[in-house]
Formats: sequence, C-alpha cells, structure tokens
Amino acid sequence: MTKNVIWVRHTWNLRDFEMRLTAPEGYICNPASLHEKQRIIDVVLSAYGSDPIWQTMMTDIQRRITERINTTLGGAHYIYIVARSGGEIIGVSGVAREHRTDQNLLTGVCVLPAHQRKGLGRYLLGLSLTRLKQMGLHEAQVYTESGSLADRKIYPLFGSRREEGVQYPGARE
Repeated sequence: MTKNVIWVRHTWNLRDFEMRLTAPEGYICNPASLHEKQRIIDVVLSAYGSDPIWQTMMTDIQRRITERINTTLGGAHYIYIVARSGGEIIGVSGVAREHRTDQNLLTGVCVLPAHQRKGLGRYLLGLSLTRLKQMGLHEAQVYTESGSLADRKIYPLFGSRREEGVQYPGARE
C-alpha cells in the first residue's frame, strides 16, 4: 500500500546558469550506452531504496523507473549521464528536454550509498543542469517527495525554487 505523498517541485532558472565542473577525485562521468540499461536500472533502484522515505513505494518506483528507462534510454531528446568508479556505474542522472512526467530529471540524481556524501550528487546535478541548458532549456524541474534526501540535500543546490504540495503528473504513470 502506498502512503499519501507530499510532492515537491524544484525548479532551476538556467538562463544565467554557468558552472565550472570538476568531478570528485576517483570518478568520471560520461553518457551511458544502451547495453548498460540493466546496470542503470539497478543503480537507480538501489539509490531510491537507500532513502527510507521511499520504502513503502518501491514496488511502484521499480515499475515506473524501469518503464521510463526502457522507453527513453537512447532516445533523441534524452541523455543518461553515468558516474563511474573503477569503470563501474555507481551513479546516474537521466535528463530530458521534455517528458510526459513534466520533469527534466527523469531518474533524479541517483548515487549508490557507498559513494554518497563525496560530492558526486552535486556534480551530477550540475552536469545535468548544464546539459539541459545546452539543449536550449531556460528552466529545468524535478519532482520528489517532501523530506527525501534529494529534497533536503541535492535539489536545493544551484539556487532551485522549491514548491511543496504540488501535483506530480508522473505519479499517475
């Protein structure tokens, strides 16, 4: 059973967004390839599963995220940025010029628990926002649950505007 969720939308103004990005030491980030699909799904689900706030929704999240990645990875208006350590994918951020969920961060910023709190989430978010600006967007947004790790630690970065109690179109997927 899914609990009542209080959705939050974070929105960034990309018009003046510019960042000099440097990956945290020991990590490289680059675009994902189609043959990495299952690893991407696994990393995203592991990252969601590491945040206690999502525990009661993991069945729905698994269904939605798997379908979303399956239908967007490799598509013309989507980029999946993966973070690697020792050649293995340990972080993911899927971005979209537009998507039916009304958000530009398709997967959210997802980092395996062993690699969290090392600056990688910040780097992936900055890189994602940079890519979205390069795609011609003037604004980017993402939805998350109020109080989630992403809501508290990642999405406030880079001057996002936070709105609580919004309707999330992706919840109806």
